[in-house]
Amino acid sequence: MNNNKKFFKFLRPVLLLMGLLLLLHLVLRIIFRIHNHQLFPALTLKNLWLTFLWGLKMDLASLALLNLPVFILLFIAQYEVPKSKTIIRIAFILFIILNAAGLAINIIDIGYFPFSKHRSNADLLYVFADSSGSFASLLKNYWLLLILFIVSVWTLFFLSKKIFILKTTAGKWQAVLLSQFILTALLLLAMRGWEARPLIPASPLLQVDARELPIAQNSINCFLYSLIRKKDQLKSREYFSQDELNKIISSSHSCCASSENADSMIKKNVVICILESFSRVFLTPGNIHKAQTPFFDSLIKKSIFFPNAFSNGYSSNQGIVAILGGLPSFLDEPFYYSDYANTPLRSIGNILKEKGYDTNFFLGAGEDHFGFGKFCRIAGIDNYYSRKNFNDDRFYDGNWGIFDEPFLQFGAQVLAKKNQPFFAVFFNLSSHPPFVIPEKYKQQFNSPRQSPQQRSISYVDYSFRQFFEACKKSTWFQNSIFVFCADHYLYPNDGSRYTLADASMIPIFIYDPSEETGETDSTLISQVDITPSLLDLLQYHGKYSGFGTDIFDKGQKEHYAVNRAGYIYQIITNDFVLGYDFSGEKTKYLYQYTEDPLWKNNLAGDAAYLAIQKKMEQILKANIQCYTEALLRRSLE
Repeated sequence: MNNNKKFFKFLRPVLLLMGLLLLLHLVLRIIFRIHNHQLFPALTLKNLWLTFLWGLKMDLASLALLNLPVFILLFIAQYEVPKSKTIIRIAFILFIILNAAGLAINIIDIGYFPFSKHRSNADLLYVFADSSGSFASLLKNYWLLLILFIVSVWTLFFLSKKIFILKTTAGKWQAVLLSQFILTALLLLAMRGWEARPLIPASPLLQVDARELPIAQNSINCFLYSLIRKKDQLKSREYFSQDELNKIISSSHSCCASSENADSMIKKNVVICILESFSRVFLTPGNIHKAQTPFFDSLIKKSIFFPNAFSNGYSSNQGIVAILGGLPSFLDEPFYYSDYANTPLRSIGNILKEKGYDTNFFLGAGEDHFGFGKFCRIAGIDNYYSRKNFNDDRFYDGNWGIFDEPFLQFGAQVLAKKNQPFFAVFFNLSSHPPFVIPEKYKQQFNSPRQSPQQRSISYVDYSFRQFFEACKKSTWFQNSIFVFCADHYLYPNDGSRYTLADASMIPIFIYDPSEETGETDSTLISQVDITPSLLDLLQYHGKYSGFGTDIFDKGQKEHYAVNRAGYIYQIITNDFVLGYDFSGEKTKYLYQYTEDPLWKNNLAGDAAYLAIQKKMEQILKANIQCYTEALLRRSLE
């Protein structure tokens, strides 16, 4: 009995440590909510209570799991008297290391969430690895978060050091076993959050609005869960029979199948310009966020412009896979880093290479930046031009790579020497945070009415004007098709609220110098539609793979965009956006975003909109099932 009393005395410091950690993470949750208020609706008192109650559960579960080895060591120290001081010292060091990491990932998400739109998962490992060269600028822009981290860790160290003073006692083995059983039961109960089922990142959706889910989550839980399920994140779905599925969606398609003459393809050069962090609002006339982009404005007037364009992801590594691979972002990690990277693609680069095109990729960053070099091989692109090929670091921006204007000029010089036809992809950099532009142009773009983000976009506009001026001198220019498409949306940092539908709105336009149509096509288009639409313009006859549809085929029943934000899969149509929780197999929201831009009226379950909801659910489920089957069998055929 005496030993059991000693055990319950041991529980006191354990509870104090957990209380300290819970308090620190509560503070971080409040800061997370305040800093990212643009993406969240105003909380009612009831919603506030439920969200933070679930946040407490998620914190408790995450911290119990994270500190399990520490608590086991402290328990052992109670009964290993000769070595207790050493064990306690080791436990203290481990406690600081583990919880500093836990605090770090939650603090990182305070600043990173506006870009990713979800709590961190396995993808953070790749983002960190590829952003190492820009840590100085990141710290410069997010120095407050660094101070928050230092203060949090110092507080943790100072207060926990006072708690890590334990009295030891020798005990009988029966008492030790009983005490161990009680400790294990308490920790398991904490990790389950007193719920019937183990807590996972999507668990708060049982009571919390899907839009508020990230507030209730803990980044430790999301990150660890993503790592654990990495090998099994795709599970076979059987919503439809194969015949039913084929009527809704397929990953293999035929283009211009009415003709068997493959030689009739118009072999124009194809240049895809992927615009880094371009939101549609920056190119929309009359919008308060419109940047000064005289070149893009004039080019759009000569192009086929799609004012209803959406992204299939929320980051660069998702956008490039959607644009060049035809795949939406349904994985936690980049497709080309996943176990499914050996799935053969038959998208725009692969097909044009097969047709004799010289295939090229231009990015002013380091070799294989963000893994793009790996993906280019998968996407059928042979030649990769980077900062190394540019070979002049006088034009290095100090963060990501070579400034856009000189690097685009370098690209124009490379293309001038290419044999036609060629396929070229340009991925610009200068509109990426921290929005640095060359010193000599700062005065030129230093409009007081524009934010640093808008100024960087104006510089990109100028850079592409110079690029086009250089390209016009080459014979290949008139025999080319240019596609401009953003890799993802980036919110205008002015404090205004926006939704996950807004966060998918990007610019897409197609320019053909030989046919300056100046057409506006209001058909909904997304990044995965670029391959079939380009193949239509080239009058390609044959097979292609992916999840897009030909935007110029007016016989298509309906166009839509699908993407994923954290644990919510989303489908956007001309008027509505629907969010579906596949862990609970339930629609969490349905908004008529064209009439309700701030998502105030959730129509999910409303009898008047059940037909629309059912149809959107059907399309989304079909996309998930088809995507899963294709990757599991490693074939898009």
